Amino acid sequence: MMCTLDSVAGVVRDGLCTGCGTCAGVCPVDAISMRISNGLLLPTIKEDECTRCGVCVKCCPGYSVDLKRLSLEAFGRQSEDSFLGNFSACYVGHSNDEEIRFNSSSGGIVTQILLYALEKGLIDGALVVRMNANRPLEPEPFIARSREEVVSASGSKYCPVGTNAVLKKILSEKGRYAVVGLPCHMHGIRKAETVFEELKEKIVLHIGLFCGHTVDFMGTELLLKKFQIRKEDVAGIDYRGCGWPGFMSIRLRDGQDLKFRFNRGWNAYWNAFSPFFFTPFRCLMCPDQFNELSDISVGDAWLPELLSNNHGESVIISRTEIAEETLNKMKADAALSFEPISPSKAKESQAFSLNFKKKNLSRRLSLFSMLGKKTPKINPNPRSSNFLGQVKAFLVYTSFRVSSHARLRSLLVHVPLPLFRLYFALFKISFSSTWRRG
Repeated sequence: MMCTLDSVAGVVRDGLCTGCGTCAGVCPVDAISMRISNGLLLPTIKEDECTRCGVCVKCCPGYSVDLKRLSLEAFGRQSEDSFLGNFSACYVGHSNDEEIRFNSSSGGIVTQILLYALEKGLIDGALVVRMNANRPLEPEPFIARSREEVVSASGSKYCPVGTNAVLKKILSEKGRYAVVGLPCHMHGIRKAETVFEELKEKIVLHIGLFCGHTVDFMGTELLLKKFQIRKEDVAGIDYRGCGWPGFMSIRLRDGQDLKFRFNRGWNAYWNAFSPFFFTPFRCLMCPDQFNELSDISVGDAWLPELLSNNHGESVIISRTEIAEETLNKMKADAALSFEPISPSKAKESQAFSLNFKKKNLSRRLSLFSMLGKKTPKINPNPRSSNFLGQVKAFLVYTSFRVSSHARLRSLLVHVPLPLFRLYFALFKISFSSTWRRG
């Protein structure tokens, strides 16, 4: 069933909310706020204050994503590459600040770009996310205006993040800003820019993170239970860092600092999330791996020739003139080191997720519709896949249903991490083989 909605309340009701926070960020009467509910970050509407102006729906990426139209709005041209989107060049590189590089998820590119842009006066602040000091398992989007604040936001946050709720601050203040976000955040921002001309003028740099899928708050709770850590004992958490591909660091209130491997191991914690357990439903219908609407897109360089590099490298996709100019100036100033790679290499670095988001999406949308679920309006229409795609779509939905059902979810605590890894092998073999044939 195709979704036809006239309020973000309907988006939430139909399970199509991305949790991006755009509606809260653009509501002209502040009638919308983001709240945690059933492991997700969802908007709550003060019905007595809502004026039914419809701005929230116009800017919502949950029920509708028209990448062709938004790409034309953002870049003045249509994309010629259905996997990469509009782009100028592709690179592999890293920050030349070894401390930033070591403590980032991969090459430290995003942190270094923001620091450079602040230092050179290109921006007055950056919309980023850190974990909340008082509620350490919850993210906190904010405007970073200093080196210390930018660095505090380094690293991935594997939980729902309502970054765009802070757009109201950008709308209400003077200055030029950079924004950092996942594809859903960038979809919301670009839609909001078509409604608010001043927002388009104030945001001068869009930095997008690659994203295969995110993880709901119950995913972190599962890990804490597996590691026999009480939520109330957690003083801080970093999902990535300490080299590449890195570790999760959990600081306890008694002073202990515990580390758990991210991936590359039978007991790595990402094994629990690889097969799409604890993935928000709307994430399963996203068509955008490379953050196609950003000026610069950045993500892990999962390339065979770089897997032995424990310092971290990032794939960088430059899409606009400001992106190319900024990157080249940073290289000339020795802030970044990077080398060009072919578009095919960039795609290879994200082969599994590209298959998932591009080649298998139509099967998932078809399956969800058959099951009576609402689906978003997506343009361009996703590619179709073969019969095997139906099997993969069913496996993905099974993972979603198990982890969203209270009783079944409780059983996952007792499943050893190596079994999650073995289950994921079914996905990886099938999706990767499809990519090689494609």
